[in-house]
Amino acid sequence: MERNEDDIKLGALLKEQGYQTHDNRWFTPRVLNRLPERSQSLRWVWWGICAVAAIICGLCWWWLIDSHDLTVLTVRDLAEYAAMVAVSLVLLWQSIAVAMQRE
Repeated sequence: MERNEDDIKLGALLKEQGYQTHDNRWFTPRVLNRLPERSQSLRWVWWGICAVAAIICGLCWWWLIDSHDLTVLTVRDLAEYAAMVAVSLVLLWQSIAVAMQRE
């Protein structure tokens, strides 16, 4: 691969002004390669918690719609629906965050 003039200038700039790490004789590439992989078990725990919460949330929605008379809405009904919407959105947000998290 050819290096053009811009690559050479950028390399020189990074050597002069780039972040320099302190030499640490203990963290050699050999030591870093021997470190254990990050555990995936915590991620599965979060998936389990999100799944249980989604099931509970679904049951609450089913109970809320089944037990209320939808022809007459009261302030209490609206408050319950608003709370369930808020809980459902937080659950969805957390599930997406767990799914997108990279370890």
